[in-house]
Amino acid sequence: MPSLSRFLQQVTSRQVRQAWGLASDGQGWALVGLSFHKAVGVRVQVLEKITPTGSDLEWGGFGDGLRQVGAKSRQRISVALAEDEMIAGVLELPAQLPRDDWAAEVQLEVAQLLGLAPDEVNFDFQPDPVSEGLLSRVHWVGCDQARIRALKTGVRTAGWQLASVEPAWHAAHRAACHIKGGVDSLLTQSPQDWQFDLRARVDSGQRLPWAGGDVGPDRGLMQALQSAAGPRLVASGLALKAWL
Repeated sequence: MPSLSRFLQQVTSRQVRQAWGLASDGQGWALVGLSFHKAVGVRVQVLEKITPTGSDLEWGGFGDGLRQVGAKSRQRISVALAEDEMIAGVLELPAQLPRDDWAAEVQLEVAQLLGLAPDEVNFDFQPDPVSEGLLSRVHWVGCDQARIRALKTGVRTAGWQLASVEPAWHAAHRAACHIKGGVDSLLTQSPQDWQFDLRARVDSGQRLPWAGGDVGPDRGLMQALQSAAGPRLVASGLALKAWL
């Protein structure tokens, strides 16, 4: 059964020295390469702005840029889904419904909202940790399966391997939870100087697949996302997943 979760498998982390993330900046792509150093942890090593070219617009416009960075190696890369490329919501299910049946319910919900057949969608979901009573609340995200296929083809055509695909908000939240200096440093430091602490605590809410509609205490993160550094923050969070 198609599921977005099969594209959310992280790179084996224990021996990873370098990881890559790719996020749209509206007109092009932000490519970030993070590297691990025993003395300082994870830090930014590569920052690239990829401008789409006519020759590879069919697959997202990032192919030529990726080929220039890693033309001779089949490197793995994670790619973000922008908010307008996916849908998200909360589904309330009877508490007595077996968890093995939740995936089918979410798949049907996503398919109905996208106007597609169930086997034409990709999705992921996470139970709300505070669900109680007669209903179980499930947070979900979904997208057209064709978008995932296009990203996978584009990455493969450029000579790379697709490691994972996830919502941009998730990746940004991950980066903010682990950046040294906290969220404020996102606006005071150059992205080239960002460093990440793998021991930082990530709260359970970060793991819920939602799209950030109610930002709550994350106003600083939203401000950072709306800045010029936003796409690089997302790409950093994508790459950071390799160690977490």
